[in-house]
Amino acid sequence: MTNLILPKIFCMILSSLLVNNVHSSSEGSYFFYQQPAYPRDCQEVFEQCLSNNASGVYLIKPDGYGEAFEVYCDNQVDGGGWTVLQRRNEDNFVAFGRAFSEYREGFGFLSGEFWLGNEKLSFLTNQKRYQLRIDMTNSGGSSFYVTYDLFRISDEWSNYKLTSVGQYDGNAGKFA
Repeated sequence: MTNLILPKIFCMILSSLLVNNVHSSSEGSYFFYQQPAYPRDCQEVFEQCLSNNASGVYLIKPDGYGEAFEVYCDNQVDGGGWTVLQRRNEDNFVAFGRAFSEYREGFGFLSGEFWLGNEKLSFLTNQKRYQLRIDMTNSGGSSFYVTYDLFRISDEWSNYKLTSVGQYDGNAGKFA
């Protein structure tokens, strides 16, 4: 199994109820709805949800992105607060040989195998400094990881080019 994970984001867990903020004028002649403030990444989810730091699906909204979207937050690995970008396992239920447009939007299921989406990654990784962690398990069941202390993806105009990976750390050795 291979997971690409990115740290820490502010979000709301999908299992919780969202309270709508509805305001009216003093005369009662108009109403407006105020969007909830979503966390920007799983690190913010982790930091703000201290009573329930379970791994799972949360809503986040990176700076500049049009609307909130679901991500899987891993709060068990290396202190928690990681945003999972991709998950693949040996079952291969989700095909990854896809068109560029599908990689742009993302595909699969957050509860199983998936790719989050290049457009989301671009907004996510350009709002602040992120670390990339890649966890791998070989066919013999041994686990390895690599981390890079800086991770950034460009926008669509640059074909979502990997622009920064920073310094390497980890125990993957020849896989790095």
